[in-house]
Parts: sequence; C-alpha cells; structure tokens
Amino acid sequence: MLSIVPKNISTANLHSYLLSAVSPRPIAFASTIDNEGRPNLSPFSFFNVFSANPPILIFSPARRVRNNTTKHTLENVKQIDEVVINVVNHAMVQQMSLASVLSMQEASMNLKRPVLQC
Repeated sequence: MLSIVPKNISTANLHSYLLSAVSPRPIAFASTIDNEGRPNLSPFSFFNVFSANPPILIFSPARRVRNNTTKHTLENVKQIDEVVINVVNHAMVQQMSLASVLSMQEASMNLKRPVLQC
C-alpha cells in the first residue's frame, strides 16, 4: 500500500493523488459576478454535497497548482458573497472544459460553435 506524507511531496503531486482518490468526480460550474457586474463561470472538481439537513454544498476555489494564483471565482465571492453552483452534465462537457482556459477569447478561438453564455 502506498503511504504519502503530504509535506514530503510537491503540491502538484499531492493534487494529482487527491484528484484520483475519488473517481468519477462530479464537476461543478460556479457562477459568480464581480462588484462591477461582470459574470464569471468556472469549473471545480473539488466540490460535493455534505448534508441535506441543513443543506450544505461545498466547493473549494483553491489556488491554481501551476502558479499559486487564485481564480476569479474566489475574488468575486470575497466582493459579493453569492455563488450559484451548477452540476455539469454530459451535454456541456466540452464547454466546461473550455471554461477552464485562461480567457474566453482563447475558448472562442477553439470552438466551432459559441461558448456557453451565462
């Protein structure tokens, strides 16, 4: 059996182990707006339902592994304490995947049809 001591491995490796520990993972689309009214839609695989009574759903807008920056989602929630969580279904898998790129302009250039707009 593999034993992992988190402080002895890189964040990227630990992230990979954690992602593979629960599979398949549901994906959430977190929808937020900033204080200027600009919408943001971002996918999260670190989310789940924890309770029905009281209703508790948790998602983790953690720092990006590649450069330790935060997603706009976290910054937006700090400004306006509201987030809508949508569960990704098969029909929107491609759009969800493209929503994880750095900009919607990049996503639009890679699609032959429009990006899902919210």
